[in-house]
Amino acid sequence: MPTTDSLLTPLGFSEKEQRNVPRVVNRLLGDTFLYQDIESDKEDYYFVHRNRAAIETLLSLAGFTLTHDDYHRIFQVISDYSYCRAHYKLDESLMIVVLRKLYEERMEHLSLAQDPTVTIGEVREEYRAISGKERDLGIVQYETLLRRLRAIGLIDTVEGRTIDVRATDSRLRLRGSIRLILPIKTVDEMDAWLRKYRKASEEGQPEDEEGVIDS
Repeated sequence: MPTTDSLLTPLGFSEKEQRNVPRVVNRLLGDTFLYQDIESDKEDYYFVHRNRAAIETLLSLAGFTLTHDDYHRIFQVISDYSYCRAHYKLDESLMIVVLRKLYEERMEHLSLAQDPTVTIGEVREEYRAISGKERDLGIVQYETLLRRLRAIGLIDTVEGRTIDVRATDSRLRLRGSIRLILPIKTVDEMDAWLRKYRKASEEGQPEDEEGVIDS
C-alpha cells in the first residue's frame, strides 16, 4: 500500500510540509474559504499559496476545485458534484443576494480598497425593499440567519462579536467571499436574481424551502 510519503513527495512537499497537508486540506473542505487577512488563517493561506499546484491536484482527485480571488486574497474550494455542496434555504439565499447588492453599491460609490461595511439597519431596509417579508422574520430568526452567514465567512462584525439586530447602527463587514459565493458580474445579472426572489416572495414560497444558491 502506498505511504503518505510516497504519495506527497513527488508533488514537491517537504517532510515537514507533509505533516500539515491532511490538516490544511481538511480545513479547506470544512471552512470553504481561507483568508490572507485573517490572522488565524494567514499561515495556512500561505501554505496553500506556496503549494497551490500540488493541493489543486490532491483536491481534484476527490472531485473538488481550488479557486483564488487575487484581489481579496481568498482561497475557495468548490465541489464538482452536488453531494458536498451546501444548499441554502430561501431566506438565506435572499440574504446573500441582499449582501451582494450592498457590497457592489459600496464598492462602486466609495471605491474602497478593503471590504466595505454596512449597518444592520441598512441590511434590514434592503431586505425589506427586496422581499417585503421582514415583518415575517422574528428577531431570533433574523439573528440566526446573520450568524449562519457569519459562520460560513460571508460577513463579520466590526464591533465585538455579538449580532444584535435591534442595534440598527451596529456595523457588519461584507467580506470579499460574498463575490465568490454569488458571482454576479453585471447589473443585468443582479436584476435577474432580484426578480427571481421577489417572485418567490410574492408567491409565498415557504422560508425553509431551498433557494437556488449553493456552494
